[in-house]
Amino acid sequence: MEYAFYPGCLFQTEQYGCHLSTIETLRRLGLELKNIDRSSCCGYISYRLSSPVTWTFLTARNMALAQIMGLEILTVCNECHISFLQVKKQLAEDPLLRSKIDDALKLEDLEYHNECEINHIVEVLYDKIGVKRISKYILKPLDRFKFTTQPGCHLFRPKELSMPDGVEPYKLDELVRVLGAEIVDYPEKLDCCGALIVADDESTRKVANRKLRSIKERRIDGVVTICPHCFKMLDTSQGDIKNLSGEKTRVPVIHYTQLLGLAMGINAVKLGLQFNQSPVEIIYRARIGGKNIFVS
Repeated sequence: MEYAFYPGCLFQTEQYGCHLSTIETLRRLGLELKNIDRSSCCGYISYRLSSPVTWTFLTARNMALAQIMGLEILTVCNECHISFLQVKKQLAEDPLLRSKIDDALKLEDLEYHNECEINHIVEVLYDKIGVKRISKYILKPLDRFKFTTQPGCHLFRPKELSMPDGVEPYKLDELVRVLGAEIVDYPEKLDCCGALIVADDESTRKVANRKLRSIKERRIDGVVTICPHCFKMLDTSQGDIKNLSGEKTRVPVIHYTQLLGLAMGINAVKLGLQFNQSPVEIIYRARIGGKNIFVS
């Protein structure tokens, strides 16, 4: 399977481990990811509210570039995914907006045809590859671990544009279970991680800390997320949370493809786990019978 790969901004500028593990694991699962030449930020965070036409143009431009390749898009960011879906819907329903975007695209000899299919990484893993096929690649099952998942708001909100998981998304949970791990729910599981509360930095940290504290109290081994923004809030912000709240709530946070890679027997360094800032070494240095189960 070939896809036009759209990693989004955070993967390429901050979350190197998530990027490395995604490339490594999807390649081993038989996916060929093609970079979209001349692609840019989708504009969802930067311009959706301040300059909606700019946002629409940027996302439409990325889809036009993917159309040239003749491939479906694979996104790894919840915000990028919802941006593509919302822009497709708007351009299909608003002829005046479509005309403005078409005129702007012509300056680069690009055309938008509203034909590009958009796939989130969870859809590709769960619906197209499937848990049965993934199970065949598992060399080191995670049956001694208990995890909870952080799917991220835009994986299932708004419902009319997101994946059809209903009120309680289950696909990410099933993708973790196939690795052998147990899934543990907790009351704040579907709450925002805090990343969408952009007006007040302290409030975002308090929201994230509430989730992490609840997870730690339940003795869960770690959080598995698929969303770059959730990863940023829960993994890289734990030091900031301590500075703001005085609490030292240290919880391992791992991207799903990193966890998948460990279960596939891939060395932790190849999965970029050295770039995680939460105490994820608790997971990848796990020992059974004195042997490190994740060192190839």
